[in-house]
Amino acid sequence: MTSRPSADAVPVVGDQVRRVEASLTELNARIGVLAKVLGADLGSEADIEHILNREHAFFRVSAGHHSAVNASERRIQREWEELRGLLALRCDLMAQAVNELGLDTARQITLQVQARRDKEGLKPDSDGFHLRHRLADLSLSHPHGVSK
Repeated sequence: MTSRPSADAVPVVGDQVRRVEASLTELNARIGVLAKVLGADLGSEADIEHILNREHAFFRVSAGHHSAVNASERRIQREWEELRGLLALRCDLMAQAVNELGLDTARQITLQVQARRDKEGLKPDSDGFHLRHRLADLSLSHPHGVSK
């Protein structure tokens, strides 16, 4: 006799998917705004890695200054750190989503979030979310879909 999942299991997964989708939407929006304000190039995975690893030119220049000279410079430093933190948070969110929901569900979430951004007229990679390209490539290479 096989056991069936409880009736409560389906809504919990649906709620979790909605939470991940909402979180990813909000993270991408804020990352996009910060990138635009700071003039940060998020056009490639290498650009993202440089920010995450504090190897971006801004971090190298600001490392030479032990303290910001004025309020404007401190604000810019905080914004760069916020951008870095949000990029790291998004990586963690997606890793957790893949682990808990499966690769196919994570892919579907990224596609839905991007479809909304497209409707809003936002440039596809303005938020530096390059994982969606890799997830799309994976789904094409697995004709029957990708599962957990």
